[in-house]
Amino acid sequence: MLGKLLKYDFRSVSREYMLLWPACLVIALVMRFTIFSRLDNVTNDLLANITNVLTVFTYVAVLVAMFIITLLFIIQRFYKGILGSEGYLMNTLPVKPWQLVTSKLICAMVLLLVSTAVAGLSVFLMIPISLQDILQVDFAVLWDRLMEVFPSFLLLVAELVLCSLVGTVASITQLYFSMALGNLFGKNRLIGSIVSYVGISMALNILYTVATTLLSISAAYYQELWNRDPVLLLHGIIWFAILSSAVLAVIFFFGTTYILKNKLNLE
Repeated sequence: MLGKLLKYDFRSVSREYMLLWPACLVIALVMRFTIFSRLDNVTNDLLANITNVLTVFTYVAVLVAMFIITLLFIIQRFYKGILGSEGYLMNTLPVKPWQLVTSKLICAMVLLLVSTAVAGLSVFLMIPISLQDILQVDFAVLWDRLMEVFPSFLLLVAELVLCSLVGTVASITQLYFSMALGNLFGKNRLIGSIVSYVGISMALNILYTVATTLLSISAAYYQELWNRDPVLLLHGIIWFAILSSAVLAVIFFFGTTYILKNKLNLE
């Protein structure tokens, strides 16, 4: 049943982003062959300069719009699909609350990852580098030099990617949990969701402040560790972020499913 839920959610994504993602790539290609191709030939042509400015503005606007729409889409799909008008249908299906939340979460993560990939690809497309220039780079030598300077580079990259993914999951589930709590406020659900999100964020900031204060007490020890093995300390900091985000994601996820199972009110 989870597969059917995912199919339904991804179908709605395809409708929303069918034009937005290609538009970002097309504008990036236009900038590659217009603005960046003329960097070495500065022109005083007013029309060309205005066109360049408008192209850059359009590209930035599309990028910003893509991520704003992504955030709004994540919120809307959960609120409308589970707590709103579609909730009457979705909650009568023979599925468990955790399946509903998991479907929305997977869809949101894929949406964010694809949007990020499109943004990165658009930047790459703008760079006026030909395939011949890329093939001239000796990547084997470059990789050997990198491993000499930073042997744990791959591990660090993998940890940073994992930290970003887990942190994103925690952020999305915090939104879900806040909206689920807002559902308990009766007719003031929107205000309740906002208050819940702000309250949770403030509580987390306090916890992080306390944790930072406690760590600063041991500043001498960490300074010694940094002087002895800065890479090891960096790995420790990243794993602390990963584990803390994972704990928060679990709390928010199961808190959301508990409310949906025991406290859901669609009236």
